[in-house]
Amino acid sequence: MKLAYIANKINGTSGLQRMITLQINYFIVNYNYEIDLLLLEQDESEEKNFFELDKEVGLHYLKHYKNHFIRVYSKVKGLNRTLEIVKPDIVIVCESDIFSLYLPRFVSRKFKMVYQRHDTKQLNLKSINSSVKAIFLNKLKKLLLTNAGGGYDKFVLLSDAHRLDWKNLNSIEIISNPIIIDTKGVTAKLEQKQVLAVGRHDYVKGFDMLLYCWQKVTEKYPDWKLKIVGKRNSNIDLISLAKNLNIYDKVIFKGETKDISKVYLESSIYACSSRLEGFPLVIIEAMSFGLPVVSFDCKYGPREIVKDSVDGILVPQNNIGLLADSLCRLINNVEIRKQMGKKASENIKHYSVDKIMNQWKTLFEGLIQNSNAV
Repeated sequence: MKLAYIANKINGTSGLQRMITLQINYFIVNYNYEIDLLLLEQDESEEKNFFELDKEVGLHYLKHYKNHFIRVYSKVKGLNRTLEIVKPDIVIVCESDIFSLYLPRFVSRKFKMVYQRHDTKQLNLKSINSSVKAIFLNKLKKLLLTNAGGGYDKFVLLSDAHRLDWKNLNSIEIISNPIIIDTKGVTAKLEQKQVLAVGRHDYVKGFDMLLYCWQKVTEKYPDWKLKIVGKRNSNIDLISLAKNLNIYDKVIFKGETKDISKVYLESSIYACSSRLEGFPLVIIEAMSFGLPVVSFDCKYGPREIVKDSVDGILVPQNNIGLLADSLCRLINNVEIRKQMGKKASENIKHYSVDKIMNQWKTLFEGLIQNSNAV
């Protein structure tokens, strides 16, 4: 089988880029698929990919422009030209932008098309910018999203909760993200005085709220540390906020790391303070290492994974006080912490990579069989 993946970039550290890399590498090694990757906004001269791609992948860097209308035209032209050369059986589109949602309308089709969505629909509209331009663009996007996603043979979402966003579609399939890291049966001892949070410094991750929460926690447990791992953003100054809250010495800021397993094993609790999530890979990973999770019960993500009071604690959205109280509860009671951690490592096993990848294989084979039957 021959697949062609379409993505904007692959050289970052986002959950989507990790998942694209995992899928491509797994399909090549385990199913012997031929795979090409078409990159719409990445130059060949850019920095090396953070996640290593199999050498058998055919990479195609499409020329892109700054001007919006020229960029859209060049994307369509470049995609049609490249897909004609590659001749895939199935094309998998992985981006969440409006262009990708409407892409089937602009390509010459001799193949099946699959769309996989790793974000909520709301993410296309959410903006902290209240300018006239931002308001207008959000209204335009909302109009475009009403009928978006049509034309795809399969529209893949991460969980049943996301179905409500796409009531206009009848091609929906549910395939969750798998556990990416192999723990090799090793779990955290949950004895080190460290709470962990992982993610880019972004408004949607809610690390600002987590720091206000941590200020309350350190009043009771000053010997505990909060570790935030992820790419920094110049628009969000978490370090200055930590200093203003007088907790800078209680917080460890660490950038991107390839040795994330060590970070999980050195921690005792995982904290998720997101304002919105699609299906957080980091929660799955943390639980696979036996970390109990304390999370805001934000839309879609955590509630699909965490069983409240069994393998973690779900807190009403944006309730900083209760988030702090829940962290303090697990900090104070090592037995409850370890009981929840054990349940976490057991309950998360149904997200095994082999099981999830087999669901993709079944989907692809079904599309090809239906195509041959026509």
